[in-house]
Amino acid sequence: MKVSYLPSIFTILSLLFGYLALGLIIKGNFPRAIFFITGSVILDGFDGTVARLTKTESNFGVQLDSLVDAVTFGLVTAIMIYLWGFQETYPQMGKVVGFIFLSAGIIRLARFNVLKEADAVPSNIFVGLPIPLAALSICSFILMLGEPLKNTTDLILFAIFVVLIAIMMISNVKYRTMKKIRTKHSLPVLLLLAGTVALAINFPTYTLPALTFSYVISPLFFFLLDKIRKEKRQFPEDVDATPTPDRIDT
Repeated sequence: MKVSYLPSIFTILSLLFGYLALGLIIKGNFPRAIFFITGSVILDGFDGTVARLTKTESNFGVQLDSLVDAVTFGLVTAIMIYLWGFQETYPQMGKVVGFIFLSAGIIRLARFNVLKEADAVPSNIFVGLPIPLAALSICSFILMLGEPLKNTTDLILFAIFVVLIAIMMISNVKYRTMKKIRTKHSLPVLLLLAGTVALAINFPTYTLPALTFSYVISPLFFFLLDKIRKEKRQFPEDVDATPTPDRIDT
């Protein structure tokens, strides 16, 4: 069995951040817990990148990554959904909503592993919303509202939001990754990432929700972009559409 130690270090660090976030959630310190979950998402992205760069990708790493994601982004987020949203008002509803999110995340990870093993989809495509981004979607909602919900209407809207995110995880909607960015575009992308990190550090309450929700709806943007490109190929613009008069021989 091939064990890739360097990428696995990032994966275990991601698990550590999830573990620390869980402790903070139990204490009711949700903003700081969101900080650790966001850090876990970043580490989760690094382990795959490190594995590809060092050519140490392995089935062990894939399975370890999925198990850590199930705990950090599935279980920890489900507990946060319950404790932040429903514990003091509708605990039974909270248990159901949290379990829906958790089960959808586990199903999403199982399908990802099967598709990856079968090499059924391109490496730059995710089928369904990735569970780290689903967790960040919940974190963004909590970060924007701040205090736990008390109003029944707000709780119902939150429950609907969580269920919609769960549905997006197990849907067939295709999300793009950054794995196949062309080399000539790498420097602008690095500059954009640096600016994004700077904004996220200085304005996390606004930057994290904006980035997360932009990614959630990104398939709609790419669908419209592809449709425009297809229409342009079907109906190419003429260089000169003005009709030329018939030649008159004299």
